Amino acid sequence: MQDQTNITIIAWKKLSRRSELLTQALNGKLLFFKDNLPYIRATIKTFTSVLRQKPQVLLLQLPQGPLLLEAYFLKKLVGCKIIADVHTGFLINTDWKGLILNAPFVKLLSLADVVIAHNETQLDIIPKNVKNKTLIVYDPWDLIDVEYKINKQENYMVFPASFAPDEPLREVIEAVNASVQPEKLYITGNWKRAPELKKYETEKIRFTGFLSNQEFNKLLSGASAIITGTTREYTTMMAAWEAIAFNKPLAVTATRTLKSMYPHYAIFYNWKNKQNIIKMIQTIGITKTDPIAREELEQKTIESRNQLKQKINTFRENHSVPKTK
Repeated sequence: MQDQTNITIIAWKKLSRRSELLTQALNGKLLFFKDNLPYIRATIKTFTSVLRQKPQVLLLQLPQGPLLLEAYFLKKLVGCKIIADVHTGFLINTDWKGLILNAPFVKLLSLADVVIAHNETQLDIIPKNVKNKTLIVYDPWDLIDVEYKINKQENYMVFPASFAPDEPLREVIEAVNASVQPEKLYITGNWKRAPELKKYETEKIRFTGFLSNQEFNKLLSGASAIITGTTREYTTMMAAWEAIAFNKPLAVTATRTLKSMYPHYAIFYNWKNKQNIIKMIQTIGITKTDPIAREELEQKTIESRNQLKQKINTFRENHSVPKTK
């Protein structure tokens, strides 16, 4: 029997929590293929799955450029609409892999029916010929399950790490070790992606390794604050939205993008200045969250998601299928 799923979200190589939450928000079906270059397995499985399901809408988690190329052919075969969820790494290439795998495919964004940006600043690097069909959709952080009972026995902060090159993780670690603050910093994620950082582990620095969603959420529930950041403009992190979801004090790097996103919720630090990071660590421990700022962010998040739903409902009306509630 043909799968009657109307919208399918596709991700290759690494699945983002954003894509998981968008799947939930849009009542879609998620296809994730954990594959590496040259993505032959992912390409084949995507092709066969989409031909079998025949969804009306495909939402693509970029930056994998070859996925966008394959979607172009699937659009011709299946007649589906294409939504490109554009991560900054797709538009800005910092190494040879990006230049080979992403840059040649950016021009194919014009073939998408809708382009999704993650924040307003990112619009500065969206190609001009697709800006008129670009929507800003924030990460659906308001859908994160935050109902966790905890037995808190210590005060600690959390840095939810991806160990990406643009994370100022080493700078934060060195500042925590140099600070007189007694709180520990738990660093989540697969530290083997940056094994050179493990040498910084002390009584105050703990690497948790990979955690399940439940373990991760429990850790955030008991945290006194969340620290995250990026050295790259146009980028927002799910970790910042997770801090807001759990109503935790948030510290982020003082990029133009992040200052425009969280002007009244977060505190900001200069990742190039060790003393400034130490001052942030001292401040974040006594910082209270702003409920009005959080409510404003929640309203903006829901409104941005509703714009996307309205666009998808327009596609569905053309196929005579029920609207998303």
